[in-house]
Amino acid sequence: MDFAPPRGDRKVIINITSLIDVMFLLLIFFLVTSTFKEQPAIELDLPSSSTAETVDEGPAVLYLTADGATYLDDDRLSDEELRQALRQRLAATGDDRLILRADTDSRHGDVVKLYDLIRETGYRRLGVSARREDGGDAAP
Repeated sequence: MDFAPPRGDRKVIINITSLIDVMFLLLIFFLVTSTFKEQPAIELDLPSSSTAETVDEGPAVLYLTADGATYLDDDRLSDEELRQALRQRLAATGDDRLILRADTDSRHGDVVKLYDLIRETGYRRLGVSARREDGGDAAP
């Protein structure tokens, strides 16, 4: 008395519908919860330029606010602290590129003083960031 069907007649069916559903749910979860590159909390009103181009920013970004405060990435630094931090970064990375983002209302004298400080620390390739006239952000 053999009640089992012969082995040659059995078809194996793998139902992957639930697997596809789970994969789509995971994809949606990761898209929703992923973090995007956030701009720092430093409020700047960048000047406009009709010839500004969008480029990948270098490793160092220097901010100058309207009140003359300087920030390297997200850290507020005095002139001497900035000088030391720039020298350390240049020695560590060897990359002499720097992006300067100065507020539209910052004083020209502050920009010139900061430019001199940057040059004396060894940075030779300085880009000045501007906002496109059509409203988009652009770097040099």
